[in-house]
This record gives sequence, C-alpha cells and structure tokens, in this order.
Amino acid sequence: MEHPRLVPDLTVAEVLDRWPQTIPLFFRYRMACVGCPVARFETLAEVAAIYGLNLSRLLSELEQIVEHAGERV
Repeated sequence: MEHPRLVPDLTVAEVLDRWPQTIPLFFRYRMACVGCPVARFETLAEVAAIYGLNLSRLLSELEQIVEHAGERV
C-alpha cells in the first residue's frame, strides 16, 4: 500500500491522522485546525488561504517534519 503524499488537496484531518508529528506546526502558525470538526473537510490549500499562509512553504515544512520522522512522503 502506498503512503498518501502531502498534496494541497489532502484534508487537514488526513494529515493529522497520518502524521500526528505535524501537530506542532499547526500550533506554531496559530491554526485552530487541531481538534476542529471542520478539519475533516478543509484541505491544506484551503487552510493556507484562510490563514494567509504560503501554500508551498506550508507543504515544504510539513514534508520536512514527516521526513525527519523517517517516513516517506
């Protein structure tokens, strides 16, 4: 089974479920995504726009965290 990739259309919930080590990044950006019921529906692209974040940078930082933990993205 292939691991899901960190792509803009992944929901925040999918990211948090698959890679819980990314939670501190959401807190660092003061995003209310962790524990938010809407996280099941909002994509990374949507929350980047909502919080005024650069999507490429967000994806890059998430990938660094996941790869640092020894998983393939």
